[in-house]
Amino acid sequence: MPVLKPSEELVAASFAVATVVSVYGNYTAPVMDMKADSPSHQTHRDNQRAAFVSAAIVSGIALLAKSPTVFVIGGATILLEHWMRAHANYTMPAQQG
Repeated sequence: MPVLKPSEELVAASFAVATVVSVYGNYTAPVMDMKADSPSHQTHRDNQRAAFVSAAIVSGIALLAKSPTVFVIGGATILLEHWMRAHANYTMPAQQG
C-alpha cells in the first residue's frame, strides 16, 4: 500500500477543498443572498444536495489517494460550507421599520 508523501497529501487535500467550494458555489445561492432572503426549504434542499455531492467526491478522492488526511480536511470543509449556508438560510433578515 503506497503512502503519499506529505506534500502529495497537501496537493490532494487542496484539490478536495477546491472541489467542495466549487460544488457549493454551483449548487447553492450566494451566502449574502441567503442571508437577505427569508428562510426557504428549497435553499435547505440545495444545501443538502451540495453536501451529498461533495461527500461523494471527497470520499472518492480520499480513496484514490489512500489518505485519511484528505478525507478529514475535505470533510471539515464540507461541514464549514454546510454550516455557513444553513446559518445564513435560517437567520431572519433585519426588519426595516
